[in-house]
Amino acid sequence: MEIILPASGILSKSEIKKFKLMLIQSKLQENINTILLSVGLKKYANTDIKDIVIPDSSLAKKAVKEAQEHCNPALFYHSYRTYFWSCGFAISENLKVDTELLFVSSLLHDIGLTDNHNHICSKQCFANYGGEFSQQFCLKHSQDKKKASAVKQAIDMHLNPIINKSKYGNEAYSLSKGAAMDVIGANRFQLGKKYIDDVNRQYSRQGFKEDILNTMENFHHKEGTRANILYHMGFAKMANKNPMNKE
Repeated sequence: MEIILPASGILSKSEIKKFKLMLIQSKLQENINTILLSVGLKKYANTDIKDIVIPDSSLAKKAVKEAQEHCNPALFYHSYRTYFWSCGFAISENLKVDTELLFVSSLLHDIGLTDNHNHICSKQCFANYGGEFSQQFCLKHSQDKKKASAVKQAIDMHLNPIINKSKYGNEAYSLSKGAAMDVIGANRFQLGKKYIDDVNRQYSRQGFKEDILNTMENFHHKEGTRANILYHMGFAKMANKNPMNKE
């Protein structure tokens, strides 16, 4: 099941129904995988924070600078944790990823929620805006048009609960799972407790719950956008009860 995202990110009635079904399907699959893991019918590769490499390319460094300039500390650390969770999921499922692509996508995936850009939330989907912004950012600082398009696609789709990695790439798939894990704790059973503790210790969660709840409740996301749909489906309550904030 897939949804077709218009440039604005405002879904049609039929796409909204598909999106809601995807959310339900995703939660059911998470529950099934939790059970399969507990009875030994599913395994995930071990994750270690020492195995995660932060790219030091020119584009990656510029993405860090851009995120630092626009994100508050809570959102900045969320972006880093999202990268580590995304890499962790890739390792746990033995998926190969372009770390520079995934890092840049992680650092800029919520740029539409920052003070200089969040005015767009009432007009279009912040994720689609962020994807377009990040594509232009990559084109400005790199000649790799293919990678710029891949960054855009990953950020565009990061609010989707289900992503076909064969069609859209391991980076888009991993980013979606990484972002969801940090906000609501989804699929955290795939990653080891030590790995989770190490990442949270290095990139503090202090103030993040309050900050993300503010973006959900006070930004007046445009009706028909995924952010608006998620809010009305209780995403804020899930974020408020995220076990990650207590671990």
